[in-house]
Amino acid sequence: MTRIMNMLKTRLSILFIVATYSLALGQDEIKKLPPNINHPSLNLFVPVISGNGETIVYQSDYSDDGFHTMYFTTKKSVSSWNDGVEVSKNVNRPTLNYYGGYSLSFEGDMLIFTSRKSGLGGFELWYSKREGDNWGAPKNFGAPINSASNEGTASLSVDGETMYFMRCDQMTEYKGATGCKLMVATMKYGKWQEPVELPTNINTGNSQNPKILADGNTLIFSSDQFGGKGGLDLFMTKKLGDNWSDPVPMDFINTPQNDQFISIPSKGRYLYTSMKDDRVFHITQVLIPEEFQPKKVMRVQGTVTDKQTGEPVNAMLTVFNIDLRDRLFNEKIGAKGEFSLVMNEGSHYDLALTGDDQTYMYYSKIYALDEIGNRDKQSLRIQLEPMAAGSEYETAIRFKEYSSEIDDLSTFELRRLADLTRRNSNMKFELDIYQNNYKEDSVFSDEDLTELIVDSVYTEKEVVDTVSVASAVSKIDSLGLSGQQVDSLLAEINEVPQKDSLVYSKVRELEIRKTYHNDRTEKQAEAVKAYLVERGANPDNIKIRRFKNVTDATKRGDQQEDVIVKLKILSL
Repeated sequence: MTRIMNMLKTRLSILFIVATYSLALGQDEIKKLPPNINHPSLNLFVPVISGNGETIVYQSDYSDDGFHTMYFTTKKSVSSWNDGVEVSKNVNRPTLNYYGGYSLSFEGDMLIFTSRKSGLGGFELWYSKREGDNWGAPKNFGAPINSASNEGTASLSVDGETMYFMRCDQMTEYKGATGCKLMVATMKYGKWQEPVELPTNINTGNSQNPKILADGNTLIFSSDQFGGKGGLDLFMTKKLGDNWSDPVPMDFINTPQNDQFISIPSKGRYLYTSMKDDRVFHITQVLIPEEFQPKKVMRVQGTVTDKQTGEPVNAMLTVFNIDLRDRLFNEKIGAKGEFSLVMNEGSHYDLALTGDDQTYMYYSKIYALDEIGNRDKQSLRIQLEPMAAGSEYETAIRFKEYSSEIDDLSTFELRRLADLTRRNSNMKFELDIYQNNYKEDSVFSDEDLTELIVDSVYTEKEVVDTVSVASAVSKIDSLGLSGQQVDSLLAEINEVPQKDSLVYSKVRELEIRKTYHNDRTEKQAEAVKAYLVERGANPDNIKIRRFKNVTDATKRGDQQEDVIVKLKILSL
C-alpha cells in the first residue's frame, strides 16, 4: 500500500508540471476534440495519433485503481470521434508501463509501448496488434532492439521498416528517464538489425521520445541539454541525405515546464497534445506554424490480383525516387497482395508491380508530386493479366512540356518497355499515342502551339475599276475585235451595276496560310520507338498509330495527361 501511495504522489506531482501552453495562440489555432472524448471532469494526457489520422491512444485518470489508464478512439467522420474505449488489460499495465511511452503504426493497427512487464528489471519495447475492437496479446521485440539497458518510446516509419527509440541509463514509470540517447534500427529480410546511435548533434546525453513523421525525414524529440525555456523542450531536426540538421527548438509549443509528448498525423497541419483549461487537461489540436510543418505526403494503398483467377498476387513492388535515382522499395508485397506506402510532396516517384510469371504484363504509374492538394490518399485496385494479342496497355511515359522530348520522369518506364520488347523478340507491338486537348490557331497565340503547317492557297478576287461605259466602248473599238466578241463584252458591261461608271474583273492571287498547333504525336512516337530500338528492339516489330483530339484522357495522381502512350500487342 505504501508503494502505491508513493507512486500516486509521484503521479500527481507530474500532473502539475505538464505543459500549460501559451494563451497567446488564437482561437482558430486551437481545436479541442469533441465532448464525448474531452469530458469536463476527466483529465486526459499524452494523445498519440496514427499517421493516417484515424486512431488516437491517450491516458485518462478515469480508472478503478487511481492510476493512469490507456484508452483509444477511432474516427467516425471528418470532425467526430467514437467514444473512448479502455485498452485491454494485457497491455494496460500502469504500474509496469512507462508513462507516455507508446506510439501507433501509420495505419493504427499496431500499438508499441514501453514496459518492464517481463520482470527483468529494465524497460523494454513491446507491441500489440489490433484484434477486432481491441488489442491482442503483447509481444516483445527482443534483441537487438531490447538490451540490458532501458529502451522506450519507439516510433515507426510509415513502411514499418525503420524504428527510432530511446535507450536510457535510468527509467521509472512516472518520474521519467535520464541518460538517454536516440537510436535507430532498420529491418532487413524481416529481421531487425543492430540499432545505431543518431549523430552527436542530436544525442547530447539526454535526448528522449523520438517521433519520426510521415515524410520519413522529420524527427521531433525532447531534451533538457540544449537550453530552451526550461525542463524538457521539444526540438525538430530534418534528415539531409545521410546527415541530420542541427535541432531547432519548437518554441511555439515549448514552455518553462517539461514538454515532451506531442503527436502529428501525416497531414502535418495540426499537432495533438494535452492542454489544461480552468479545470482539467484535455486533448487539443494546435496549428503548427508553417516553418515547422513537415512536408505533405501522398498515401497510396493497393491490392494486386490475378485478373483471370481473382486471387491475390504476391507481386514485386518497386518504387524509385526519380529525382534522386534512389530505389525506395524492391520487395514482394506478401501473399495477401496488399501494399501501402507514403510519398513526399516535392518529389517524383516511379511505381511498378510485377508478378513472377513473365508472360504477364506489369503495372506502372508515375507520381509527380510537386504539390499535394486535398487529394492526399489514393487506393489502387490492380489486376495483372497475361499478355495477349489485341490487348492494349497504358504506359507511364511522359513528355516534356510543349515538346516531343521524353521527360526524365519516364526513365524507369522506358527501361521496362525496352526489357519487355527485347525479351519478346518475336512479338509484334504497336505504339498508340492519344492526343487530348488538341488546339490550333492562325497566329502563335499560345506557347503550346509549337508545330507549324504552311499551305499555299490560290484565291480569286474581284477588282473594281471606275470607268465610264462610253470609254469602255471606245476601247473595245480600238481593239479590233470581231463583232461577236464586241457583243459579248458589251453584254458584260450592261450587266454591271451602275453600268455608267463601274467595270468588274477577276484576279487570281497566291496566299500563304499558317496553322500553329500542338499535335506532336508523330515526333513523340518516333522518340519512343528510337529509344526501344537503340536498346535492342527490332524496328520492324514496332508500328506506330496516332489518335488526335480523343476524349479518353487519363489521370495520374492529381494530373491529367494530354498525351497518352499505350502499348498494343499485335501478335505473340
